Amino acid sequence: MALALATSSLIAVIIPITRTQAKQHASAQPASAVMNLPSRAGAEGGTTAESVRPPLGSGLFPQPLLSAAARLAAGSPFASPGTQPALIMTRERAVSFTVHEDGYSATYSSMQTTVGQALASEGVHIQDGDFVSPAGNEILSPGAHVYVSHAVPVNLVVAGEVQKVRTHGRTVGDVLAQAGVSLQSEDYVAPSASSSVRADMAISVTTVRDMTEVSEEPVEYASIIRYDAEIANGQRVVTQWGENGSYRKEYRVRLINGREIWRELVNEEIVPPTDEVVSVGTHVNPAAAPAPAPAVDVPAQPGCSGSMHVYATWYTAASAAGSGVTKTGTGVYRGIVAVDPRVIPLGTRMYIPGYGYGIAADTGGDIVGNHIDLGYAADDLKDWRTRWVDICIL
Repeated sequence: MALALATSSLIAVIIPITRTQAKQHASAQPASAVMNLPSRAGAEGGTTAESVRPPLGSGLFPQPLLSAAARLAAGSPFASPGTQPALIMTRERAVSFTVHEDGYSATYSSMQTTVGQALASEGVHIQDGDFVSPAGNEILSPGAHVYVSHAVPVNLVVAGEVQKVRTHGRTVGDVLAQAGVSLQSEDYVAPSASSSVRADMAISVTTVRDMTEVSEEPVEYASIIRYDAEIANGQRVVTQWGENGSYRKEYRVRLINGREIWRELVNEEIVPPTDEVVSVGTHVNPAAAPAPAPAVDVPAQPGCSGSMHVYATWYTAASAAGSGVTKTGTGVYRGIVAVDPRVIPLGTRMYIPGYGYGIAADTGGDIVGNHIDLGYAADDLKDWRTRWVDICIL
């Protein structure tokens, strides 16, 4: 390649080559400004190789090398205003050739070297997708038949997207096949696939797709509390683990050109959750009953109808965890005494040493037998110490 380039440069210096435009005529080209190429004798009246006048210095180079230099100098096989090569090799004599273009035939005479240059000089424009035979970079032979088939431009719109297509197809179906568009049963084409192709026509393909769509939503489980007297008070035990369920919906959806047109619910299914079960213990070991203190003879107070040996505790509305209202409808404050009404009737007045006077006005689930509970208001001084005591029944 390097040798060919160097040789062609040398040839360009030795042999005069003119600058020319895409379209030239034999009458306008001076003989001293062209590079003579050998021609075959034919009906067009061309000369034989023996009759060609070799240019000065051409005998120094072999004929194949001269042909290669001519092709290199020719540049692009199709000359155009944007791609016109600076140097074009021309013939000493024009040769005739016939162009068969899209079913029409015409005979031309040209001094151009290649098929592409000859077509360009005669105003035959070749674009991407066009078919030319022989190829544009082939040497134009005298009497050659050149076949040209131009691709037809069409606008193809598939699902709203526009494509520019150049095609040799005869029908709309041929264009779709060339563009790789595969139609499904519900798709439709305008014009129809059997319609003939025209230049710059618009072909519209509307896609119709039916699909299935599934949505699934979780259904959260609940937590159920159950109290168990066999479990220690306050202890929590998970006796059944929870598991979420689901709400599944199945839709049939239609898309036209990728856009949803409608949807239909065809199936739904609910998988119920499994609830969590938590057992909370309520068992309390019974407290050992305090041993009764030995009875102490207490001198009878004036006005006492009798005495009783009792176990005395104390409480407030807050410690009782109740409503703050006693059995008899009063509040809880100092002087209110909770009793077992089977032992000490409600309304009984009494005197408790170390506490003072009180009245039996309340009851309690833990107050059984000779057990009393001394009331205090929230702001009272809680000065009682739980113990056995002899009280005076008034």
